[in-house]
Amino acid sequence: MTSIMSEVKRFRVGDLISAPFTPLLDDGEINYPFIKKYADYLVSEKFQGVFINGTLAEGFSFTIEERKKLTEAWMGVAKGRLDVIVHVGANCVKDSQELSKHAEELGADAIAALSPSYNKPENEEFLVETMAQIAGAAPKTPFYYYDINFYTGMNINVRHFMELARKKVPTLAGLKYSTRELPGAYACLDAEDGFFQVLMGTDNQYLSCLALGIPGAVTVSFLGNIFYDMRQAFDAGDLTTARELQNKVQRLFSIRAKYVGGGVATAKSLFKIYTGLDTGPVRLPLRSLTTQEYDAMKKELEATGLLDLAKPREQ
Repeated sequence: MTSIMSEVKRFRVGDLISAPFTPLLDDGEINYPFIKKYADYLVSEKFQGVFINGTLAEGFSFTIEERKKLTEAWMGVAKGRLDVIVHVGANCVKDSQELSKHAEELGADAIAALSPSYNKPENEEFLVETMAQIAGAAPKTPFYYYDINFYTGMNINVRHFMELARKKVPTLAGLKYSTRELPGAYACLDAEDGFFQVLMGTDNQYLSCLALGIPGAVTVSFLGNIFYDMRQAFDAGDLTTARELQNKVQRLFSIRAKYVGGGVATAKSLFKIYTGLDTGPVRLPLRSLTTQEYDAMKKELEATGLLDLAKPREQ
């Protein structure tokens, strides 16, 4: 266990990680060939890794076999250019174990799992037991707990969970924190002398996270350049520029929230608007934006001067 713990302690993924959408054809089937073009785009946009099969990817809307094929496709085009974190969470622990084992066999850089959300663990202790079973199926692969309480309904003391999990999950490398309450993530920073890597998953809080000493982010695919620029400005002490960029992101999210609740379908449409890359519709039970909604959102972005948000900017 000591050897594994030592290897995990040295492990870190890059600070800027994309949560890519799953490209779909008009009939709802997965557009696997598109993933190569998608990976090329992400590399060009300063991203250092991908977090696949997660929330924005509609991971829970795909079968276990589809999730395996998606992992194979991403590993084929990203390995050596992008770190690959495979989300393996599911409501069935055995399904998660199967996905964990598969990801390790393919050589994924890391795996991650959120909590089962229908039959939920009773408390942090049972959540640890659950994650230990999932991570244990990939005993050589670093593991991140994925905390997203507004989806799972698991409102935990994340610092307490991480400290318990370190004793039971030898491969525990860190936390993907998409929960919107920043104190929970901040509380993990000084746990065990900075052992854990915290990756934030709340796009419109990035500058706040930088100020707290949390540079790692998992974000939508069209914010790579602006997050990179924000980090550069922050590190250079140029808070004026950093705040201007964060304000643009906040204005974007205010517009995004007006359309279909601002969820995956809206984010997919924004990706098409900003990049010209079409990742297709969403799969039921979600619904895609109508043509009228898409056009209205694009006009609103244009009227507020936000259509250039995803373009590189000189510092």
